[in-house]
Amino acid sequence: MSQETDRTLYGRVFHRNVCWQRSYERVEGEELIMALYGSLRNELYNNRRFDLQNRSEFLGTTKIDGYTLYSLGPYPAVYPSANGAVVAEVRRFSGKKQLEVAKSIDYMELFGGYHREYVDLELPEKKLKGIIYVYDEKPETEVIDHGDWTRYLKEKELPDDS
Repeated sequence: MSQETDRTLYGRVFHRNVCWQRSYERVEGEELIMALYGSLRNELYNNRRFDLQNRSEFLGTTKIDGYTLYSLGPYPAVYPSANGAVVAEVRRFSGKKQLEVAKSIDYMELFGGYHREYVDLELPEKKLKGIIYVYDEKPETEVIDHGDWTRYLKEKELPDDS
């Protein structure tokens, strides 16, 4: 391997470890607000798997500027960008049982190559701060310009069986 390749590989590993360590600080408090843009959205696979309809509170749908949505095949990723926006559903997890669900989602995302970023969320009647899961490395895959994963699945007529 050339030195250039070694440096790039090391950079990726280092970046992922730093992101993981920074992300995995325990979230304090009695509630957690998440902006969910992929398979955790209403009626999609992980939403059903975690039973989010009954185990979290749906607060609304919003558009979050500053991120681009990418298809990774069966699920999406977001990565920071100056001119992108992503559609996300905002959910509140509060109380011991709901926070256990949030921790399970957190575990799935953090060990799946994502890290947490705190974002300002604007809903029709309130502004909140919440977390969004951002892919550790910029994907080299299809960009979804409109930023809406459920719309993308319908347009491509893809099943939601992730």
